[in-house]
Parts: sequence; structure tokens; C-alpha cells
Amino acid sequence: MNIPVPAFATGGLVGRVKRRLTRLQARRTVNCAQERFVVSFSFDDFARSAATTGAEILESFGWRGTYYASAGFENANNHLGELFTAADIAALVSRGHEIGCHTENHINCALNAPVVLQREVRRNQRRLRALGAPTPRSFAFPFGEASAVAKTLLGRHYSCLRGIGRTINRRYGDANQLGAVAIEGDTGDAPAVLSYVDNLKTAPGWLIFFTHDVRENPGQWGCTPALLRTVCEAVQAAGFEVMPVGEAFAALGAMEKAA
Repeated sequence: MNIPVPAFATGGLVGRVKRRLTRLQARRTVNCAQERFVVSFSFDDFARSAATTGAEILESFGWRGTYYASAGFENANNHLGELFTAADIAALVSRGHEIGCHTENHINCALNAPVVLQREVRRNQRRLRALGAPTPRSFAFPFGEASAVAKTLLGRHYSCLRGIGRTINRRYGDANQLGAVAIEGDTGDAPAVLSYVDNLKTAPGWLIFFTHDVRENPGQWGCTPALLRTVCEAVQAAGFEVMPVGEAFAALGAMEKAA
């Protein structure tokens, strides 16, 4: 089954203003700067190459990642190549990776009514459980697109919501729209990504990476195995803690309550 690339939200100046306002609305502040230097690796949609090559790279460092799944993408193909299968879900869960929610049909959360969002996440949860995954505790906005309504609604279903926004989550992180940094391209694109690793060295915080497919010839939003490994090597050299998104959020939340 071939899945087309869905449309994005409003572009141009209007789109940028809306996104900036959304980041200021419906916030659920969490302190992610508690004398810990934490990194999470996540994969959106997700491609089979992320479940195989991507997982193998993380596991070679002793780490586990978060895989944001849209159940409607099971056994499909699109610009990311082959997408996940039921066997991929089972294998990842058995090896300790986290399966997160990405809506059932990868819809734009900024453009859909609350009733649609409710249906999408509930159906996705049921279908992922049927595939052997625990009920997802973390969520990623497809396309990184959110709204105040979506943040409020989905924040009731999940412990944390991940956006994009190219930022490290620190003292005033937003659990309803956590920032994340894309890993895209080949090793020639490494300096831009590694700058965030260097930034994290300067002060405690939580750096979440995300990508899509992990192939020698990746799609527009994927990366090569060499680039992912380069980033992992830099994170390892820095001595940062690496945890899946849900586990990291729980650990930081427990520290905040204990403080």
C-alpha cells in the first residue's frame, strides 16, 4: 500500500506567526535542567529502516529509542520507503524500545477538530496494543504541527507531547510541546546537528533528536546510518545519559517532585 505525503499547515508569514503563538499557549511547564544531561533519540512515522538499521545503531551503544507510530502506516510504503510491520513493533518492544503515538493516520493536529483528534489517538492506542505495544505514554505531533486546543486535549492522554522547534529543553520546558532537533542528511550535515550536542555540554537539559528513515539514500527527512552513528559517537563521548522519551520524562518529573 502506498501512502501519499499529506499536506502541511499554512505556510509563509501567517504560518510562522501561528506556530510562534502556539508555543506560548497551553503550556505545561516542566524543569528539564536538574543537573542532568539527557538525550533521547526518536523516529517518526516510522520506516522499517529505523526499526532495523536505526535500532541496531542505538543498541550498539547500549541505548534504546522511541518510535512514534501511526497505525495506519502499517505495511505501507511512501517517501520513507517501507514502513513498519507488526513484526517490527514486536521486535522493538521485546528489546526495550518505546512505541509512542503519532495519531492513527498521521493527521495535522493544528487543522483538525477535537473530536477527530480524540478518535485518532484512541484508535491508534487500540491498534498499537493489538500489535503488542504497551499503551503509548508519549506523543509526537505529525509534521510538528500543533495548536493550543490540540496541546490541551492531547496533554490529557499522554505524559508528554513532542514537537520539533530545534531547541534543548531546559528549565522552562513545555511538556505539551517539547522541542526536538532533526537529524537529516549525511555526514556533511553533521556540524549543524552536533552544535546541539556542544550546546548541551554548557548546561543541564534534555536534548531530543528525531529523524525518519535511516538509509544510505534517505528521504528528505531521514538520515544516513553514518550520520546517525556520528551523532551517537558525539553523545557517547560527552558522557550524556540516553533514554527513550517516556523514560526520560518520568525520570525528570520524579526529580522535580523530589526537589
